[in-house]
Amino acid sequence: MLKGKSQKELLKLSKRIIQPLLPNYYKGQGGKVVVIGGCEDYTGAPFFSCQAASLIGSDLSHVICEKLASPVIKSYSPDLMVHPYLYELTNPEVSNYFSPSDIEKFTAMRLEDIISKDFKKFDDFIESKILPKVLQLINRGDIFVIGPGFGRDSLMFKSMIKIIEQIKVVNKPMILDADALFLVSLDPTIIQNYEKGILTPNLIEFERIGNKFNLKSILKETNFDKVLEVTSELSKILGGLTIIRKGDIELIVNGDDYLVNDMKGSNRRVGGQGDTLTGCLATFVIWSYHYNEGYWPKEAVSEEPELRNKDSLLLACFAASGVTRLASSKAYKNSGRALQTSVLQSYLGEAYSELFDNEDFVKL
Repeated sequence: MLKGKSQKELLKLSKRIIQPLLPNYYKGQGGKVVVIGGCEDYTGAPFFSCQAASLIGSDLSHVICEKLASPVIKSYSPDLMVHPYLYELTNPEVSNYFSPSDIEKFTAMRLEDIISKDFKKFDDFIESKILPKVLQLINRGDIFVIGPGFGRDSLMFKSMIKIIEQIKVVNKPMILDADALFLVSLDPTIIQNYEKGILTPNLIEFERIGNKFNLKSILKETNFDKVLEVTSELSKILGGLTIIRKGDIELIVNGDDYLVNDMKGSNRRVGGQGDTLTGCLATFVIWSYHYNEGYWPKEAVSEEPELRNKDSLLLACFAASGVTRLASSKAYKNSGRALQTSVLQSYLGEAYSELFDNEDFVKL
């Protein structure tokens, strides 16, 4: 149904999966997004992801972060709910559970060894101190963004694995980005064959994951057909996951199905732009699930058949990419090289309205 559609036609189709604001809805039905990430050193990434989800239209937006990162993230905005449930090994509270020699040993270990081996002390700490609180939000949330600002601390990484496993148990969609993609490059089985998983790698992150399966390098490849071939192959190897390969274009692939978003964005690269995309993506994706589940009445008469589940998901990815790119373009026009992610996010509402609230679409 989507094959051969123009960018403008895809945007028009995307409007069908945007959840309407009906008077009988109660708070939360518009989407409950949970961003899991943020350590002491990296507090901006989870904020930008969660804030973007909220600005696009999710009803409730949560951040689960490292305890020391929580006060910082809370200070950015009162609009988000911030939960200090994670711990790095350097957190002073951890010394009550681990000896100095344990902390020194785990800190020095390679992440490959940390994730491939069982450590009872890690498991006991995570299952007693972290998971009981995190599970409450896993049960309440609709969709999860995992990885922004997570860092590479060994206790945090082990916690990430446990959290991903629990999300798979409740069978809810999740988006893996940033440090979660590094985890996938070390152990793809953590997400392999989970069809509700979405990966959002940039060129380098894609290359790392592809190398794990000995796929041909496309880091410097300019031939679109070859890039598509390898991206499609990786999607199939991973068991039908959706991959958004970021770059000068966004290539959105699920098996043999794909969309391309080449709308004008900004050549300015600044930390937080990718996090903005994942936040927008979370809201659009959960709306696509709600569309499939019949949250609102479909038109009695439609010129086109009802969207397939896979098509609605691809359109959600396309819409998120489009609104992020347009906001980036508008922000760059205003700020030039001084563009920062906070400025980009101030244009998300305007970009959304231009693409989806009007009949006249932006020039592509």
